[in-house]
Amino acid sequence: MINLLASEWLKLRSLRATAYVLASTLSALALTGLAAFSVSRYFDTHGAGGEPVGTGLGFSADLTAVLFGLLGVLAISGEYGTGMIRLTLITVGRPWILLLAKAVVVATVAAVVGQALAFAAYLTAQAAVGGRPIGASLSEPAALSEVLATGVGSAAAVLGLGLATLLRSTPGAIVALAGLLLAPTMVERFLPAPWNDWTGSLTVPSLTRQLGGVPDSGAFGPLAATMILAGYVLLTLLAASCAITRRDA
Repeated sequence: MINLLASEWLKLRSLRATAYVLASTLSALALTGLAAFSVSRYFDTHGAGGEPVGTGLGFSADLTAVLFGLLGVLAISGEYGTGMIRLTLITVGRPWILLLAKAVVVATVAAVVGQALAFAAYLTAQAAVGGRPIGASLSEPAALSEVLATGVGSAAAVLGLGLATLLRSTPGAIVALAGLLLAPTMVERFLPAPWNDWTGSLTVPSLTRQLGGVPDSGAFGPLAATMILAGYVLLTLLAASCAITRRDA
């Protein structure tokens, strides 16, 4: 298993697309900085009353989830595109082991990069806020836990991997990923209460904030959010494992 993990790590870091996707996550810092600056200017002009900046992580949460999901898609879709997946499966022998190794690698990379990005985004937001009382100190309740929980957004990478395994198409997996991550936010607008709150709380970014215990971040508590997020990952991996075993073995 260690050799397989090393092999999958080598594959992932040798992909040029991996570098592009990880570099694209830096756009989250720019988005966070611009949004925090805009809110700060509103505060200077109109005073309190607008949305506070807080940790600033909410400004780019959807973007980073999609990018990390894209990382998961590219971890396997290229092998389907070139046909190398069959040689890999013959070498490994057990398809589900290959899928598990890929999931561990992409989740680890996304978690490490995501956690570093979370702290960088937090610092960017607080720099834009300056001394205004609309930011959030890490000593405040739920602020540090929100920043630390952001690394759990690596679940999106596993979702992308699973969708690419099921669909065996890079464009198809990207479209499905975007729909899966963003659809609840769009659907909630057309639902009555309390169904709209429940639906909007089911997105990966929202579940991540709820997992961190952020007040008014959704309809679920930390334990329920953790279970739902884990359910996403397990169901996706189970479906992908069945697909890769039956169709590609």
